[in-house]
Amino acid sequence: MVTNQKLSDEKLATKGWMSSPKPYRLVAFDGRYLHGVVPGKGTREGRRVTLMFAFWDEIKIRRGLGPGSARPFPKNVLPPWASQLAKPMEATETDNEYVNCKTAEPIKLDRVYETLDGKAWNKQEMPAYDEVFQGF
Repeated sequence: MVTNQKLSDEKLATKGWMSSPKPYRLVAFDGRYLHGVVPGKGTREGRRVTLMFAFWDEIKIRRGLGPGSARPFPKNVLPPWASQLAKPMEATETDNEYVNCKTAEPIKLDRVYETLDGKAWNKQEMPAYDEVFQGF
C-alpha cells in the first residue's frame, strides 16, 4: 500500500493505492510517502517473499545471515528465497519484450484509515496513541 502522506505531514493521508501480490510483480513509487506491505493470509500455498530495493545517497550496510534491512544481495550461493528472483525472464524473439511484463493499474482505496470495527476514520488530524492499533 502507498499513500499520499509524508512523515512531515500534519494531516492523515486522503488517498491510497494497493497492488495485490503476484509472482514477479514490481511496484515502484516515491519512498517519501507512507507505504508498507499489508499482512494477510493470502490464497496461495507457500511463503510470500517481499524484496525491497531502496536507493540512498548514504547508507550503512548491515552484515549478517538471512534477510533483513540494509543487507547486500547474496552474490555467490543464492538462498532458496532468492533463487526465483535471479531466474531469467522469457523474452519474445520478435519484439525483445518480456512476455511476463504487463502494466497494471493499482487498486484505488476509498479510504486509507478506518476504526478497528471497520468504520471510516473521519478525523483529519493524527490520532492519539491509544486510538491506534499497533499490532503488539
